[in-house]
Amino acid sequence: MKKIMALAFALFFAVANAAETYVASEKITQQVLSGELSQTVYAGDEIKPVTILYENTGLGEDAVPEYSSTNFLENFGLSKRWVGSRCEIAGEMRDDIPAGKYNAFIVVQDNEGKFAETEFEFTVLEKEETLSLKWNKSSGDVNQEVTAGKSITPIVFDYEGLTSYSVSGLPSGLVKNIDEKKHKIMIVGSVNSDVMSGDYEYKVTVKNDQGDEKSMSGTIVVKSGKARTSIKLLSEKARQEVLAGNEIEPVVFEFANVHVDESLSSFKFEGSLKGSFAYSVEGNKLTCSGTVDENLKGGLYTIRIIAIGENNNDTAFANVDVIHKSVETKVYVIENETQSLTAGDSIKPIVFKVEHGSNCELTNFPGGYGLKKDGNTVTITGLVEENAKGPYEVVLTVTGADNNASAKATINVAAGVMSFDVIEGSDNQTVVAGQEIVPIVYQYNHVQNIDGKGIPQNLKVEQDKEKKQVKIYGAVDSKSATHEYTYSFELTDYYGETKTVTGKINVVRELSSSSVAASSSSEATSSSSAKSSSSSAKQSSSSEKAESSSSEKTTKIVTVAMNSVKFGYANNALTVAVPTSSMVHVQVFDLTGHLVETFAESVNGTKSISLAHLNRGNYLVRVESDSQMRTAKIAVK
Repeated sequence: MKKIMALAFALFFAVANAAETYVASEKITQQVLSGELSQTVYAGDEIKPVTILYENTGLGEDAVPEYSSTNFLENFGLSKRWVGSRCEIAGEMRDDIPAGKYNAFIVVQDNEGKFAETEFEFTVLEKEETLSLKWNKSSGDVNQEVTAGKSITPIVFDYEGLTSYSVSGLPSGLVKNIDEKKHKIMIVGSVNSDVMSGDYEYKVTVKNDQGDEKSMSGTIVVKSGKARTSIKLLSEKARQEVLAGNEIEPVVFEFANVHVDESLSSFKFEGSLKGSFAYSVEGNKLTCSGTVDENLKGGLYTIRIIAIGENNNDTAFANVDVIHKSVETKVYVIENETQSLTAGDSIKPIVFKVEHGSNCELTNFPGGYGLKKDGNTVTITGLVEENAKGPYEVVLTVTGADNNASAKATINVAAGVMSFDVIEGSDNQTVVAGQEIVPIVYQYNHVQNIDGKGIPQNLKVEQDKEKKQVKIYGAVDSKSATHEYTYSFELTDYYGETKTVTGKINVVRELSSSSVAASSSSEATSSSSAKSSSSSAKQSSSSEKAESSSSEKTTKIVTVAMNSVKFGYANNALTVAVPTSSMVHVQVFDLTGHLVETFAESVNGTKSISLAHLNRGNYLVRVESDSQMRTAKIAVK
């Protein structure tokens, strides 16, 4: 938008061409303290400031030696300032000056009336205007909140190089202005009191002749608006006639003061006209288009639109006369008309084809199902109940304008077979009192009720219905007596049939290194009792010596032994427990210290070893695993 203006340098030519004669001063000297007398500058840009010191004028120290007719320098838009005999030239070259070379002069005079001249040469280049747009930080914020009826803080944008501009999205009452001289676009004014509350996103756009475009956006948040919402029918036809199954002529409504989003949540679509319809908004117009349901009976139907506003709602109507055409409603199975499965299983999807029907309803399905309608096909999926058995005829019924129709599919359901099997651990195991059993996990199918009995004290039983599992785990009560526990689960299936599953947990008492496994006649004594009991004196001297020797040996073993190797003894069986899989060495001595038997067994957790083959009597047993030993006296009966 550069305005080209011819510069008049009348004063310059008057000086240059004056008839009077100027006598040159021989004593005035000039010194350029800063800047250059010859410069190249873009129109509209600042020159490099020039400072010139004039000396030997013969004038006073603070006197200005400028000749009165030489102030034309301001014609370039520059400024000239004198401080005594020093002159400063600065400022912006006018932005409307044509490109070219320009001369300017300063003429000074000494005290004798003689003159000296300083010449300036400016080469002015046309500035290439680049399109730009930026917010002026000293103005109001680009995003503001304002009460309806109140003013905003003016928003200012600085621009360069534009040929056109626009501002869109402002709430009613705000206006745009442009200051071409200062290159500023302004948004000012008061928001009307009757606007809607909400966020108004505005956009400032500038363009140039080259097709370049720049834009900036902001948001004006309006509070307490008093807008009245309205909607009305805009179509020329308030009533139209259409054949069932055909498209309606688009119905157009005009609205005001309604917030519009992608989901059109501020509109409520009602009315008696059935079919497949779409709604779209362009500007302040709402259009309804689509197809009438082909099964709709003849008659007068309505399209009803409710516009929901901040302060009120409004409603508009359109009427449609539907002419019914007679059609036959049909439905038939196109996939998996007959199938067989077991109770508790999922069916293969049953697919129906529907012609001229709606309002699909499924009956007689033996379990939970899903119904999905996609165009003219209906797909049934589902899970058959655990208690289902026998053939089931599943019926899909659809409604038509002139008739209803139905189709059948057959599901043959085989009764589920009850099962309850061990998948982890063992249902026949031996454990030392106070120790944990190897967890026992049962997997079951087609079981409706489970009743457990006879579980040793302190063991836990948990049922996971999602995984269909029962788990027995935990540690047997440390005070439990040696006993073989038989537990049971009484199972009932979905048809009322019952079944009992049993298992055994053999609990043995742990024998400490200083104790003796008690026999039924209480003839066993501790390995250390031979040293302290006066009754041991009745034994033979050899027996006394052997037992004493064994007792001393046992004491040493106990001192270094660790609790990770444990064993118990009951019913002529030695039960060994180790924390990890390892080789266990067992030595059996008679009470004279002679080795009777030795053997090694691989043990993982617990293992029962029978000693019933030994002769009846008392023995000393030593158990060793991973350099850890335990000893005890036992009685074989």
